[in-house]
Amino acid sequence: MELRTGEERPIEPPAVCPGCQGDIDRSQERWRCARPADCGRIASILYAAGRDQLDIDGLGERYVRALVEAGRVRDVADLFALDHAALALAAGSEKRAVKLLEQIEAAKGAGPARVFCALGVLGTGRGMSRRIARRFGTMEAIRAADAAAMTEVELVGGAKAAAIVAQVAELGPVIDKPAAAGGDLVEPRAEGGEDVDGPLAGETVVVTGRMAGAPAAHDTRDKVRALIERAGGRSASSISGRTTLLVAGEKAGSKVAKAREAGIEVVGEEAFAERIAAFLTH
Repeated sequence: MELRTGEERPIEPPAVCPGCQGDIDRSQERWRCARPADCGRIASILYAAGRDQLDIDGLGERYVRALVEAGRVRDVADLFALDHAALALAAGSEKRAVKLLEQIEAAKGAGPARVFCALGVLGTGRGMSRRIARRFGTMEAIRAADAAAMTEVELVGGAKAAAIVAQVAELGPVIDKPAAAGGDLVEPRAEGGEDVDGPLAGETVVVTGRMAGAPAAHDTRDKVRALIERAGGRSASSISGRTTLLVAGEKAGSKVAKAREAGIEVVGEEAFAERIAAFLTH
């Protein structure tokens, strides 16, 4: 208060969406554009094509913008239906179109966790998308879930569950497209239920340091979390009272000493790789 000079002005909330000049959805505490699919179309498609979602390498903003302006892509799922001609026109290169088409074909096998994440459902992200996919197993089961069923997913409360279910219902026509294009929308080893049997069942695992041996192909934060969860464990970023296993890679830091002081099992990446060997190739 003592820093005020008398020249302050009241903060005026926006009357229209700053992005598209359209209406604003004021129904929740956080205001949002009332037409997010149109306003953020290019940004949402770029997000969907990202490494941790559909992983369509090379599909950058210039190509996405060209596809949107040509009317070939209106939503995330339209990516699955792109053909060589459309990609060649957007990329200005036959050779580049071939590579992009290969990436899109590979994305069809991404599974429901990545496809769901690519949809950009508010209140979810990579970890939440994996938990939802593990709980329900297929995209069809996710679509059929009501709010009560959605609350069975870890970290999903009643309000968030209702919001997710409502958004999934709105996205129904979009979700139909990957399946029609031959997408694999069944989560591996998910067979109805979030708990997955595996060598890490019941474990809460923290990974520190860099993976350089057998798990090196999973050496990103999201990939190693997905690997741990496929093997039946729970991934955490920091040591807590729930942590049961610390995996120490190259240049592991102070977490190793902290884990040992707390009596938590510490293993190197080779021992970790042996424990989850059956999952490293999936």
